[in-house]
Amino acid sequence: METPLTTAVLFLYALCVVMIVGLFVLFSLKISNIRAEKKARLCQEKYRDYFVYLQAHGEEEERLKVPHGEVTQNEKQIMQKKLFELMELFTGVHRQKLIWLCEDLGLVELDRKRLNGWRKWTRVDAAYNLGMMRSKEALPDLLKLLENSSYDPTIFIIARSIARCAQDTGDLRELVVLLVRYKKNFHELVVDILSDSPIDTAPLFASFLREKNTDLVKIGLVGFLAQTKPENEPALYQLLESEDKDIRIKAVKLLCQDARYLTDQRVKEFMNHKDWEIRAMMAKAVGALGLTEYIPLLKSAVGDSSWWVRHHSAYSLTELAVEGFAALCEILKEERMGNKLQMAHQVIQEELEKGKQQLATSQDVDRQLQYNQKLHLYHKSYRKTISAVAALER
Repeated sequence: METPLTTAVLFLYALCVVMIVGLFVLFSLKISNIRAEKKARLCQEKYRDYFVYLQAHGEEEERLKVPHGEVTQNEKQIMQKKLFELMELFTGVHRQKLIWLCEDLGLVELDRKRLNGWRKWTRVDAAYNLGMMRSKEALPDLLKLLENSSYDPTIFIIARSIARCAQDTGDLRELVVLLVRYKKNFHELVVDILSDSPIDTAPLFASFLREKNTDLVKIGLVGFLAQTKPENEPALYQLLESEDKDIRIKAVKLLCQDARYLTDQRVKEFMNHKDWEIRAMMAKAVGALGLTEYIPLLKSAVGDSSWWVRHHSAYSLTELAVEGFAALCEILKEERMGNKLQMAHQVIQEELEKGKQQLATSQDVDRQLQYNQKLHLYHKSYRKTISAVAALER
């Protein structure tokens, strides 16, 4: 009959076997890694003069020559890593000549064959290499590989390689369509992947704004965050009526980047929008863009039902020089209690403390004058609302 002691002994034996096997595997990997490093050092020593030649003749017109003599496949793969390092350092003609050299060495053909390997990581590694070599010929195979891939982090390696190999916006569009089919919220990552392409992506993002697929629209909006153009304004404004809240917010974020898009009507519309995120975004933009004509709107928004709208409105008023600060002080005189009074008092205290600290490290006359004006406005309003302020601080 098997006793608990026997079970424990058997478990210890099994654990020892697992540990021995694990140590053997680790030792084997260590030996393999040492051998690989030794081969890499020998290869780099053997072709040291050749690597110097590559760097010295990168700007010349003729195609780079392959090494003299027979180069083994293992040596080619070691050289490939060095060539990739050089590609990251160089651009333009020099990089293109290194890409041609990879073709002449047979590295592109080798990795195209590895794309059909039975091991997944072999296929992913081959895809990465082909992306580094900007292989035009491998593009159909890479698109097919992505199409047949299940969702996991490796799809982004394949996608980045496709972006680097793409020849036109049609290729990039096909890439994006393959990615959005996973229905995952990685729009920013898709835009980052597209940035690896040498192709101008602005027309592609503009076309996405007119799509019915919400994921494509969001990618278009994210892509335009850093490159908003006036001609896209009508498309952006139409998206404000979208049923998707995220699309509405991203569209407003784009419009709030430039004062040219913020007409009086739009500012008022955004400040009274049903989405608190849009109201908060607009309140923040008014201060960042220095739109002093909307101080009354900000002053009113300090009493908004959303904390974030109150927060951004109050801090935007501090960005609008003494006039904005005066509006905050007026709130102290007009309000007796509530969130609006509390937010205004908090921000005023922080602004005065910040000004005091700045004066301690700087003797700027204008800054001193502005601080004195603000302090005077605060004291003037504080005397009239001392009881309310005291109640807040209890």
